[in-house]
Amino acid sequence: MKNRWSLSSIFKCSVRKYLNSLQRYNKEGKMLATTATGNSNANSNKVIKPYLAAFDFDYTVVAQNTDTVIRDLLPPNKLTKDLHDIIELGGWTEYMAEVFRRLHASEIKAEKILQTIHGIPEVPGFQRMLKRLKTKYNCDLIVISDSNSLFIEEWLKFHGLAEYFTKIFTNPARFEDNGLLTIQPFHHQTDCRMSSVNLCKGKVLEHFLIEQDLRLNLSYDRVIYVGDGNNDICPVTKLRSRDLACPREGFSMERTLTKNPLKLKVRAELLTWKTGFDLLDKLERHMEKNEKLNQQEKIKHNKTLENTSSAYDGPAK
Repeated sequence: MKNRWSLSSIFKCSVRKYLNSLQRYNKEGKMLATTATGNSNANSNKVIKPYLAAFDFDYTVVAQNTDTVIRDLLPPNKLTKDLHDIIELGGWTEYMAEVFRRLHASEIKAEKILQTIHGIPEVPGFQRMLKRLKTKYNCDLIVISDSNSLFIEEWLKFHGLAEYFTKIFTNPARFEDNGLLTIQPFHHQTDCRMSSVNLCKGKVLEHFLIEQDLRLNLSYDRVIYVGDGNNDICPVTKLRSRDLACPREGFSMERTLTKNPLKLKVRAELLTWKTGFDLLDKLERHMEKNEKLNQQEKIKHNKTLENTSSAYDGPAK
């Protein structure tokens, strides 16, 4: 769970490789089974997996906001106006850093924080859905969240889900030796106006796909993005027409996408959901339909190859 993506790994690649990979991902239709180097041996070893499923965490996998659940452990006299003002002055991550400092000063122990995180309920049906996507459909699963690594990893481990995820992208956090919980921003960005300065989910998703291609010679036939908030809009704009954007019904992501799909230039198919049970049912129907189409394409392709081969055999003698 600690094997996180690093920007430095991307910059070690040449600019030409990076741009070629990005262009190849954004191209409509299936990802090309070629690498940025054009190496024929690499082409023959190309792996194309059927699905990557990327998830937000708060109000998507779990039914509450992990940050505010822990913030509410503070005594009421610690929830002051100057604490709230940090949101406007320094952003949410700095706000939570101050919350953690006040929790420590109030002698709220690490055990209490972890116990509270473990007790946050799932969005109904999500544990079952995640396990099924991984075990039955061989989906690679990742989390892209503006929560923090400690909360997400602890919740997943407690519920037996950690092993199902390939990577977690979020703000790094840890307990220091003195028991203080500390947090750092995932990165610093000013390019994306749809995202906070500490985390652009679209950039993270894009770079993950590029890294998989350049490092592992791996691409995905389809990408599924599941979220609920407006900070989940950016990654949706990176998806292709064959991909799926899955906003939770009644939340800001759904309202924004249904109101401004053309303005946002969303190409992916929208699939709304209420619970994990609901989402799994819709995804399975979509996957089964795609499997039938893929089989038909394969049969058609094989017949074309047979006809081409016969044409080069020459007349029968």
